[in-house]
Amino acid sequence: MNRTINVGEKAILRIRVSEKDVHYAGGLVNGAYVLGLFGDVGTEVLVRYDGDEGLLAAYNNIELNAPVKAGDFLEITGWVSRAGNTSRTIGLEAHRYIRVTGVPYESSADYLEEPELVARAEMVSVVRREQQRCID
Repeated sequence: MNRTINVGEKAILRIRVSEKDVHYAGGLVNGAYVLGLFGDVGTEVLVRYDGDEGLLAAYNNIELNAPVKAGDFLEITGWVSRAGNTSRTIGLEAHRYIRVTGVPYESSADYLEEPELVARAEMVSVVRREQQRCID
C-alpha cells in the first residue's frame, strides 16, 4: 500500500457544529468536542501515513482559543510533524470559517475572510512496526 500523505502534508476535515452538540447555555459546545474532531483527523492522518489507525498515547499543548457554538463551520487540519520508528507526532488546528451571529436574525451568519483559530494541539500516537503497511 502506498503512503498518501507525507510529513508536513495536511489532511482536512470540514464540519458544521450541530445543535445536538450544544452543552452549555447560549449554544456553546464543550472543549472536548473539538478534541473529538482532532481525534478524527488524526486517525485519517495515521491511516494515510501508515495504513493503520494507531493508538493515541497523549495530547500535548492543548489550546482552546475561542468558544465554539452551534451553527459554526470548522475546518480541522492535521499533519505528521515528526515520525519516529513507531511514534507519530501530529500537529492539529481548528479554524472557524463561518460564524453564526444571530443578528439581525437567528439564522444570520458571517463567512470569515480570515478564518479564526479556535483550538490547537499536538497528538502523539503509536503504530507498532508490524502494523505499518504503507511505503514511500
